[in-house]
Amino acid sequence: MEASGCETPDGDVMSLPAAPLSVEQSARFTTAEREKIQRAYQLAAHHHAGQVRKSGDPYITHPVAVAEIATEVGLDCDFVCAALLHDVLADTECTSEALSAEFGYEVAGLVQGMIDLDRQGDQAVLNAADDRVLALKVLDRLHNMRTLRSLTHDRQQLKSRQTLDVIAPAARHLGLETIADELETLARLYLPSGTGIAGRALAVGSLVLPMALRTSYLDEWLGELDVVRGRQARARFVLGLLCGMPKLALFLRRSPDRIATPWLLMIARWILRSNLRTWTPLVLLVNWVVLEIAQNSLGEAVVALITLPPVLHTAVKYARAKVGLAASNE
Repeated sequence: MEASGCETPDGDVMSLPAAPLSVEQSARFTTAEREKIQRAYQLAAHHHAGQVRKSGDPYITHPVAVAEIATEVGLDCDFVCAALLHDVLADTECTSEALSAEFGYEVAGLVQGMIDLDRQGDQAVLNAADDRVLALKVLDRLHNMRTLRSLTHDRQQLKSRQTLDVIAPAARHLGLETIADELETLARLYLPSGTGIAGRALAVGSLVLPMALRTSYLDEWLGELDVVRGRQARARFVLGLLCGMPKLALFLRRSPDRIATPWLLMIARWILRSNLRTWTPLVLLVNWVVLEIAQNSLGEAVVALITLPPVLHTAVKYARAKVGLAASNE
Protein backbone atom coordinates (compact mmCIF):
# COMPACT_ATOMS: atom_id res chain seq x y z
CA MET A 1 0.00 0.00 0.00
CA GLU A 2 1.18 3.49 -0.76
CA ALA A 3 2.12 5.37 2.39
CA SER A 4 -0.07 8.31 1.48
CA GLY A 5 -2.99 6.27 0.16
CA CYS A 6 -6.28 5.14 1.63
CA GLU A 7 -7.00 2.05 -0.40
CA THR A 8 -8.98 -0.64 1.38
CA PRO A 9 -6.36 -3.06 2.74
CA ASP A 10 -6.15 -6.63 1.61
CA GLY A 11 -4.36 -9.78 2.73
CA ASP A 12 -4.38 -10.52 6.43
CA VAL A 13 -6.05 -7.18 7.22
CA MET A 14 -9.13 -8.31 5.30
CA SER A 15 -9.62 -11.15 7.78
CA LEU A 16 -10.30 -8.94 10.80
CA PRO A 17 -11.99 -10.96 13.53
CA ALA A 18 -14.94 -8.65 14.17
CA ALA A 19 -17.35 -6.42 12.28
CA PRO A 20 -17.89 -2.86 13.50
CA LEU A 21 -21.62 -3.31 14.15
CA SER A 22 -23.73 -6.08 15.64
CA VAL A 23 -26.16 -8.05 13.51
CA GLU A 24 -29.05 -6.09 15.01
CA GLN A 25 -27.37 -2.73 14.33
CA SER A 26 -26.55 -3.72 10.74
CA ALA A 27 -30.05 -4.96 9.93
CA ARG A 28 -31.42 -1.62 8.72
CA PHE A 29 -28.66 -1.15 6.14
CA THR A 30 -28.71 -2.63 2.63
CA THR A 31 -26.16 -5.24 1.60
CA ALA A 32 -24.18 -2.62 -0.33
CA GLU A 33 -24.20 -0.28 2.67
CA ARG A 34 -23.04 -3.03 5.01
CA GLU A 35 -20.17 -3.80 2.65
CA LYS A 36 -19.20 -0.12 2.56
CA ILE A 37 -19.27 0.10 6.37
CA GLN A 38 -17.13 -3.04 6.58
CA ARG A 39 -14.58 -1.54 4.15
CA ALA A 40 -14.46 1.63 6.26
CA TYR A 41 -13.86 -0.46 9.34
CA GLN A 42 -11.10 -2.46 7.69
CA LEU A 43 -9.37 0.67 6.50
CA ALA A 44 -9.64 2.35 9.91
CA ALA A 45 -8.33 -0.78 11.66
CA HIS A 46 -5.43 -0.95 9.19
CA HIS A 47 -4.37 2.67 9.66
CA HIS A 48 -4.85 2.65 13.45
CA ALA A 49 -3.02 -0.67 13.87
CA GLY A 50 -0.55 -0.39 16.75
CA GLN A 51 -2.10 2.79 18.11
CA VAL A 52 -3.52 2.71 21.64
CA ARG A 53 -5.68 5.04 23.68
CA LYS A 54 -4.71 6.49 27.07
CA SER A 55 -6.66 3.64 28.64
CA GLY A 56 -4.40 1.11 26.90
CA ASP A 57 -7.23 -0.10 24.64
CA PRO A 58 -6.53 -0.49 20.90
CA TYR A 59 -7.33 2.82 19.23
CA ILE A 60 -9.81 1.23 16.82
CA THR A 61 -12.20 0.68 19.75
CA HIS A 62 -12.90 4.43 19.79
CA PRO A 63 -14.10 4.95 16.19
CA VAL A 64 -16.06 1.70 16.43
CA ALA A 65 -17.83 2.99 19.56
CA VAL A 66 -18.64 6.30 17.81
CA ALA A 67 -20.03 4.36 14.82
CA GLU A 68 -22.20 2.28 17.16
CA ILE A 69 -23.63 5.43 18.74
CA ALA A 70 -24.31 6.84 15.26
CA THR A 71 -26.22 3.69 14.39
CA GLU A 72 -28.19 3.79 17.64
CA VAL A 73 -29.46 7.32 16.90
CA GLY A 74 -30.46 6.32 13.36
CA LEU A 75 -27.82 8.01 11.22
CA ASP A 76 -27.10 6.85 7.67
CA CYS A 77 -24.41 4.71 6.06
CA ASP A 78 -22.11 7.59 5.04
CA PHE A 79 -22.25 9.01 8.56
CA VAL A 80 -21.40 5.63 10.10
CA CYS A 81 -18.45 5.31 7.68
CA ALA A 82 -17.28 8.81 8.64
CA ALA A 83 -17.54 7.85 12.31
CA LEU A 84 -15.27 4.86 11.70
CA LEU A 85 -12.80 6.99 9.74
CA HIS A 86 -13.02 10.27 11.66
CA ASP A 87 -9.42 10.13 12.94
CA VAL A 88 -7.56 8.65 9.97
CA LEU A 89 -6.75 12.01 8.35
CA ALA A 90 -5.47 13.58 11.56
CA ASP A 91 -3.64 10.60 13.05
CA THR A 92 -2.42 8.54 10.07
CA GLU A 93 -0.88 9.02 6.63
CA CYS A 94 -4.23 8.66 4.85
CA THR A 95 -5.07 11.69 2.66
CA SER A 96 -8.35 13.47 2.07
CA GLU A 97 -8.09 12.92 -1.68
CA ALA A 98 -7.60 9.18 -1.31
CA LEU A 99 -10.40 8.96 1.24
CA SER A 100 -12.76 10.79 -1.13
CA ALA A 101 -11.83 8.50 -4.01
CA GLU A 102 -12.46 5.40 -1.91
CA PHE A 103 -15.62 6.41 -0.01
CA GLY A 104 -17.01 9.49 -1.74
CA TYR A 105 -17.07 13.21 -1.10
CA GLU A 106 -19.72 13.04 1.64
CA VAL A 107 -17.64 10.77 3.89
CA ALA A 108 -14.40 12.64 3.22
CA GLY A 109 -16.15 15.97 3.81
CA LEU A 110 -17.45 14.89 7.21
CA VAL A 111 -14.00 13.67 8.29
CA GLN A 112 -12.29 16.83 7.03
CA GLY A 113 -14.96 18.94 8.71
CA MET A 114 -14.17 17.26 12.02
CA ILE A 115 -10.51 18.18 11.64
CA ASP A 116 -11.42 21.80 10.91
CA LEU A 117 -13.60 21.94 14.02
CA ASP A 118 -10.85 20.48 16.19
CA ARG A 119 -8.23 22.87 14.83
CA GLN A 120 -10.31 26.01 15.41
CA GLY A 121 -12.75 24.85 18.03
CA ASP A 122 -14.25 28.18 19.12
CA GLN A 123 -17.94 28.91 19.54
CA ALA A 124 -18.22 30.91 16.31
CA VAL A 125 -16.85 28.01 14.26
CA LEU A 126 -19.23 25.58 15.95
CA ASN A 127 -22.19 27.87 15.29
CA ALA A 128 -21.32 28.00 11.60
CA ALA A 129 -20.55 24.30 11.24
CA ASP A 130 -22.63 21.96 9.12
CA ASP A 131 -25.09 20.06 11.31
CA ARG A 132 -23.76 16.65 10.24
CA VAL A 133 -20.18 17.62 11.04
CA LEU A 134 -21.36 18.99 14.37
CA ALA A 135 -23.23 15.74 15.07
CA LEU A 136 -20.06 13.76 14.41
CA LYS A 137 -18.20 15.97 16.87
CA VAL A 138 -20.92 15.46 19.50
CA LEU A 139 -20.86 11.66 19.17
CA ASP A 140 -17.05 11.64 19.27
CA ARG A 141 -17.12 13.67 22.48
CA LEU A 142 -19.76 11.42 24.03
CA HIS A 143 -17.52 8.37 23.78
CA ASN A 144 -14.51 10.39 24.96
CA MET A 145 -16.51 11.52 28.00
CA ARG A 146 -17.52 7.92 28.74
CA THR A 147 -13.82 7.00 28.88
CA LEU A 148 -12.49 10.24 30.40
CA ARG A 149 -11.12 8.55 33.52
CA SER A 150 -7.97 7.63 31.59
CA LEU A 151 -6.89 11.28 31.22
CA THR A 152 -5.04 13.44 33.73
CA HIS A 153 -7.09 15.49 36.19
CA ASP A 154 -6.35 18.75 34.36
CA ARG A 155 -7.40 17.27 31.01
CA GLN A 156 -10.55 15.85 32.57
CA GLN A 157 -11.56 19.27 33.85
CA LEU A 158 -10.70 21.01 30.56
CA LYS A 159 -12.72 18.53 28.48
CA SER A 160 -15.60 18.59 30.95
CA ARG A 161 -15.83 22.38 30.99
CA GLN A 162 -15.79 22.51 27.19
CA THR A 163 -18.44 19.79 27.11
CA LEU A 164 -20.77 21.74 29.41
CA ASP A 165 -20.19 25.10 27.72
CA VAL A 166 -20.03 24.09 24.04
CA ILE A 167 -20.68 20.45 23.13
CA ALA A 168 -23.82 19.75 25.20
CA PRO A 169 -25.56 22.92 23.90
CA ALA A 170 -24.60 21.85 20.37
CA ALA A 171 -26.24 18.46 20.99
CA ARG A 172 -29.44 20.20 22.10
CA HIS A 173 -29.33 22.39 18.98
CA LEU A 174 -29.28 19.18 16.93
CA GLY A 175 -32.21 17.71 18.84
CA LEU A 176 -30.03 15.07 20.56
CA GLU A 177 -31.57 15.68 23.98
CA THR A 178 -30.71 12.34 25.58
CA ILE A 179 -27.09 12.64 24.47
CA ALA A 180 -26.95 16.23 25.74
CA ASP A 181 -28.22 15.07 29.14
CA GLU A 182 -25.60 12.32 29.33
CA LEU A 183 -22.83 14.73 28.32
CA GLU A 184 -23.84 17.16 31.07
CA THR A 185 -24.08 14.43 33.69
CA LEU A 186 -20.67 13.02 32.80
CA ALA A 187 -19.05 16.46 32.69
CA ARG A 188 -20.34 17.39 36.15
CA LEU A 189 -18.72 14.30 37.63
CA TYR A 190 -15.29 15.73 36.78
CA LEU A 191 -15.88 19.40 37.64
CA PRO A 192 -15.69 20.96 41.10
CA SER A 193 -19.18 21.77 42.36
CA GLY A 194 -19.99 25.11 43.91
CA THR A 195 -22.05 23.17 46.44
CA GLY A 196 -19.12 20.99 47.54
CA ILE A 197 -19.44 17.43 48.80
CA ALA A 198 -23.21 17.79 49.22
CA GLY A 199 -23.59 18.66 45.53
CA ARG A 200 -21.38 15.77 44.48
CA ALA A 201 -23.45 13.41 46.64
CA LEU A 202 -26.59 14.56 44.83
CA ALA A 203 -24.84 14.09 41.47
CA VAL A 204 -23.94 10.50 42.38
CA GLY A 205 -27.37 9.75 43.80
CA SER A 206 -29.12 11.18 40.73
CA LEU A 207 -27.60 8.41 38.60
CA VAL A 208 -30.57 6.22 39.59
CA LEU A 209 -32.96 8.58 37.75
CA PRO A 210 -33.86 8.17 34.06
CA MET A 211 -31.18 9.82 31.94
CA ALA A 212 -33.63 12.03 30.06
CA LEU A 213 -34.82 13.68 33.29
CA ARG A 214 -31.67 13.48 35.41
CA THR A 215 -30.18 16.84 34.43
CA SER A 216 -33.32 18.90 35.03
CA TYR A 217 -33.85 17.37 38.49
CA LEU A 218 -30.19 17.78 39.45
CA ASP A 219 -30.13 21.41 38.30
CA GLU A 220 -33.21 22.14 40.41
CA TRP A 221 -31.80 20.41 43.49
CA LEU A 222 -28.43 22.13 43.21
CA GLY A 223 -30.19 25.47 42.88
CA GLU A 224 -32.17 24.77 46.05
CA LEU A 225 -29.07 23.50 47.86
CA ASP A 226 -27.24 26.70 47.01
CA VAL A 227 -29.61 28.77 49.14
CA VAL A 228 -29.67 26.39 52.14
CA ARG A 229 -27.54 27.81 54.92
CA GLY A 230 -25.72 25.82 57.59
CA ARG A 231 -23.96 22.47 57.40
CA GLN A 232 -26.62 20.57 59.33
CA ALA A 233 -29.45 22.04 57.26
CA ARG A 234 -27.63 21.16 54.04
CA ALA A 235 -26.95 17.63 55.28
CA ARG A 236 -30.64 17.12 56.17
CA PHE A 237 -31.68 18.51 52.78
CA VAL A 238 -29.34 16.19 50.89
CA LEU A 239 -30.18 13.13 52.99
CA GLY A 240 -33.89 13.68 52.44
CA LEU A 241 -33.40 13.89 48.68
CA LEU A 242 -31.14 10.83 48.58
CA CYS A 243 -33.61 8.73 50.56
CA GLY A 244 -36.40 9.77 48.21
CA MET A 245 -34.50 9.18 44.97
CA PRO A 246 -35.22 5.43 44.62
CA LYS A 247 -38.97 6.03 44.99
CA LEU A 248 -38.77 8.94 42.53
CA ALA A 249 -36.77 6.82 40.07
CA LEU A 250 -39.35 4.03 40.16
CA PHE A 251 -42.19 6.54 39.72
CA LEU A 252 -40.51 8.25 36.76
CA ARG A 253 -39.90 4.90 35.06
CA ARG A 254 -43.42 3.61 35.70
CA SER A 255 -45.59 3.20 32.64
CA PRO A 256 -49.36 3.43 33.24
CA ASP A 257 -49.86 0.80 30.55
CA ARG A 258 -47.37 -1.67 32.01
CA ILE A 259 -48.58 -4.21 34.58
CA ALA A 260 -46.07 -6.49 36.24
CA THR A 261 -46.59 -10.09 35.24
CA PRO A 262 -47.05 -12.71 37.99
CA TRP A 263 -43.75 -14.43 37.26
CA LEU A 264 -41.85 -11.13 37.53
CA LEU A 265 -43.45 -10.52 40.92
CA MET A 266 -42.54 -14.05 41.99
CA ILE A 267 -38.91 -13.50 41.03
CA ALA A 268 -38.84 -10.11 42.77
CA ARG A 269 -40.30 -11.56 45.94
CA TRP A 270 -37.86 -14.50 45.87
CA ILE A 271 -34.89 -12.14 45.59
CA LEU A 272 -36.14 -9.58 48.11
CA ARG A 273 -37.17 -12.22 50.68
CA SER A 274 -33.49 -12.95 51.37
CA ASN A 275 -30.92 -10.39 52.49
CA LEU A 276 -28.22 -12.57 50.97
CA ARG A 277 -29.86 -12.64 47.53
CA THR A 278 -30.73 -8.94 47.73
CA TRP A 279 -27.50 -7.46 49.01
CA THR A 280 -24.80 -9.65 47.49
CA PRO A 281 -25.14 -8.18 43.96
CA LEU A 282 -25.76 -4.69 45.36
CA VAL A 283 -22.57 -4.82 47.49
CA LEU A 284 -20.61 -5.97 44.43
CA LEU A 285 -22.14 -3.10 42.45
CA VAL A 286 -21.20 -0.52 45.09
CA ASN A 287 -17.65 -1.87 45.27
CA TRP A 288 -17.30 -1.71 41.49
CA VAL A 289 -18.65 1.86 41.34
CA VAL A 290 -16.38 3.05 44.15
CA LEU A 291 -13.30 1.44 42.59
CA GLU A 292 -14.11 2.99 39.19
CA ILE A 293 -14.53 6.46 40.72
CA ALA A 294 -11.38 6.03 42.84
CA GLN A 295 -9.31 5.79 39.66
CA ASN A 296 -10.05 9.50 39.15
CA SER A 297 -10.54 10.86 42.65
CA LEU A 298 -10.36 9.32 46.11
CA GLY A 299 -12.55 12.13 47.43
CA GLU A 300 -15.30 11.35 44.93
CA ALA A 301 -15.00 7.65 45.82
CA VAL A 302 -15.57 8.47 49.50
CA VAL A 303 -18.65 10.50 48.54
CA ALA A 304 -19.98 7.55 46.55
CA LEU A 305 -19.24 5.13 49.42
CA ILE A 306 -21.18 7.36 51.83
CA THR A 307 -24.01 8.09 49.40
CA LEU A 308 -24.86 4.82 47.70
CA PRO A 309 -25.56 2.46 50.67
CA PRO A 310 -28.37 4.58 52.21
CA VAL A 311 -29.86 5.16 48.76
CA LEU A 312 -29.86 1.42 48.04
CA HIS A 313 -31.18 0.61 51.52
CA THR A 314 -34.13 2.93 50.94
CA ALA A 315 -34.68 1.42 47.49
CA VAL A 316 -34.73 -2.12 48.92
CA LYS A 317 -37.10 -1.10 51.72
CA TYR A 318 -39.44 0.55 49.22
CA ALA A 319 -39.30 -2.41 46.81
CA ARG A 320 -40.09 -4.88 49.61
CA ALA A 321 -43.08 -2.79 50.64
CA LYS A 322 -44.32 -2.66 47.05
CA VAL A 323 -44.30 -6.47 46.72
CA GLY A 324 -45.83 -7.03 50.16
CA LEU A 325 -42.73 -8.12 52.10
CA ALA A 326 -41.46 -7.03 55.48
CA ALA A 327 -37.76 -6.54 56.16
CA SER A 328 -35.95 -9.86 55.84
CA ASN A 329 -33.72 -11.44 58.46
CA GLU A 330 -32.53 -14.30 56.23
